[in-house]
Amino acid sequence: MATKQELTAGIHNVEQRLERLLPGIVAKLEKPLPQGSWTIHDALCHVAADSNAFARWQLLVQAHAKGTSSRPPGFNLDEHNQQGIDARRDRAIDDVVAEIRAGLKADAEGVEAVDEATLQRDLPNFRGELGPGSDRLRFMTATHNQMHLDDIEKALSS
Repeated sequence: MATKQELTAGIHNVEQRLERLLPGIVAKLEKPLPQGSWTIHDALCHVAADSNAFARWQLLVQAHAKGTSSRPPGFNLDEHNQQGIDARRDRAIDDVVAEIRAGLKADAEGVEAVDEATLQRDLPNFRGELGPGSDRLRFMTATHNQMHLDDIEKALSS
């Protein structure tokens, strides 16, 4: 189970890595990622679309407590991801980065404010497997972002 300190550290690591990679990102926005069809710009837009993960995690907690899903019927992850990218593709890169920064800040604030009992509740992961809510939150706030930053960094170094 992830602790508040680990969750906050993970969020700050994402912030620091983003800032370190940002000059290269801005210089090579249209460079394709090593796998798939996304560009660096697309990946950054996706990270922005998924920013403020704590709020989505809270919806997951509430839905699970009610025995429902936090996703609407017929939810398609690929379509959802593409819609998030498309909604940001024409925005200035500074605005996309500002959205990410604001989301990460909100995530860290949410982690600090949440009570331990909520963090310890079992929640489903994206495969539907139950595990500690704090682990799901770590994935949503840090691990997921780091995976996309890994892809961006590989593209930048190739």
